[in-house]
Amino acid sequence: MNCERCGKAMYRYNTCNYCKRRIDVNCMKSSRRVSKVIRLVICKDDWSKMPSRRAFKSAAKEA
Repeated sequence: MNCERCGKAMYRYNTCNYCKRRIDVNCMKSSRRVSKVIRLVICKDDWSKMPSRRAFKSAAKEA
């Protein structure tokens, strides 16, 4: 399976909660566990978009 952001081969992936792409660890900018079951992941592309970054940070503060 290949990373949908950079195209490199990967065997473990995370799904970005904002663009819904499957990304590898190198393309993941940040991740937070909001609750025991919910984990937010944001990729490097969405980190540069301010609305996505604000949503990530505000969702992490609510829990």
